[in-house]
Amino acid sequence: PVQPCRLADTRPDGGNGYSRVDPQTISISTLNRCGIPTGSTALAVTLTVVDPAAEGFLTAWPGDHRLPTVSNLNFQADQTRANGTITKIDDLGRLRVYTSVPAFVVVDVVGAFVPQGATVAAGRFVPSTSSRLFDSRPNNIVAAGGSVTVPLPAGVPAGAIALALNITVTESTQPGFVTAFPAGTPMPTASALNLDWFDQTRAAGGIFGVSAQGITLFLSGGGHVVVDYSGYFTGPSASPSSDGLFSVVDPVRLMDTRQTSPLGVGVPIYPQGGVELPLSQRGSMAYNVTSVDGDAGFIRGYAAGTPQPDTSTLNPQGQGDIVANFAITQTSDHGLDFWSQPQTNLVVDLQGWFSGPSVTATIAAPTNRAPATPRATYSKCTHEGLDRINTERRRARVAALVVNPAAQATACAWALHLAQLAGGISHSVAAPRDAEVGCPTGENVAFSTAPPSIAVPQLMDLWMASPPHHANIVFRGYVGIGLGYVTRTDATGATRTYGSTTFAVC
Repeated sequence: PVQPCRLADTRPDGGNGYSRVDPQTISISTLNRCGIPTGSTALAVTLTVVDPAAEGFLTAWPGDHRLPTVSNLNFQADQTRANGTITKIDDLGRLRVYTSVPAFVVVDVVGAFVPQGATVAAGRFVPSTSSRLFDSRPNNIVAAGGSVTVPLPAGVPAGAIALALNITVTESTQPGFVTAFPAGTPMPTASALNLDWFDQTRAAGGIFGVSAQGITLFLSGGGHVVVDYSGYFTGPSASPSSDGLFSVVDPVRLMDTRQTSPLGVGVPIYPQGGVELPLSQRGSMAYNVTSVDGDAGFIRGYAAGTPQPDTSTLNPQGQGDIVANFAITQTSDHGLDFWSQPQTNLVVDLQGWFSGPSVTATIAAPTNRAPATPRATYSKCTHEGLDRINTERRRARVAALVVNPAAQATACAWALHLAQLAGGISHSVAAPRDAEVGCPTGENVAFSTAPPSIAVPQLMDLWMASPPHHANIVFRGYVGIGLGYVTRTDATGATRTYGSTTFAVC
């Protein structure tokens, strides 16, 4: 590995490190930067998107290639999302990053791959059956601004230089980021994982440098921390071998259940179901896995035909959320299995291979049975009603409100949360909501069983007729607003639309 180091940051105060190819593509030169060795062919990086204008995706690829039809990261409007990956660079050390919509991009490098001889000592990947290395639940939540040091797994030599990990923060207490770095070393200016709301679950897989004391995780915002382990990288004192050497490939899509997969044409993974992905290559696979239109829950990737581990690879947060994560997993002679707690579609993109043996499959592939009752579905968040609110404010002789993107994101998140609960209504917690928006806020919530075409006007009628809700609408101290509406449709076709409005003094 290299010491985590920022290669590019396109935010206004982010400095240089890149050149602009077009409004949505940057080129990054890595030569003589961040300790990256001359002759490197691939980099282990963390890719972060900040404040995207709309739902979209990010792709990283070598600078002299055409844009591939794969993705490394998916996001919603105004989110901050991060994911690790291994990406090929061209012979001039260039890397390109594309976002499908306007967004700020941050790129941190954590490792480099350099061509070597047939056998080497340092930098080889030694796979392990996926296992849970650390879990702060239920009683040891990490406070905002706190850190936790996780020792090396049993059996990993003190000379190991990096671990393949999946780092998850759950039950977050406020927005923030996670920085991972070798225990006992200075904390770098880099991030591995980002959270932009309270009570979120977010995961980021990657390659993380370690010391003999392990790895330290710093949380700028609080939450529970879960760390899953799938292998380590050897140090200089290891015995030379040809196993564990990395072969980078041009990114390629291996499976997309929305189209054709081993499950059939357009068949999703059903709740408590799975899919087996046959692979002819042996060793350990580096890949990006994406949940599309998944209900909230977790997904596991593991060697096909082997017992399921007690780990997670991916954590979708509910329909409408497209979530990607990077993983390195040892394969079996049958390939990889993916098992999902919730219903979801799954996309798998190959990044490369580590040489070495595969394990032997001993049990059948997971089954995939459609549930007896179809699941409820949820609409994308919509934002109607600002004109009516501002008309009411003009009548009250107060200034019109303008859309605050952070308030809009919180309103949508809470409307979806209420829809998924499928019960009554409740308010979000004020302190985390204020922290997310960046100033004091107020909130109106309601639901309507009217047809979706008239539900939002009905919700507005309810708020206008209710004195405390109307007081929020015409309060002089508010200058910003976010509106969010999500419609839940159950198996019978009945609908219920949930509305959330966040008012802000900024």
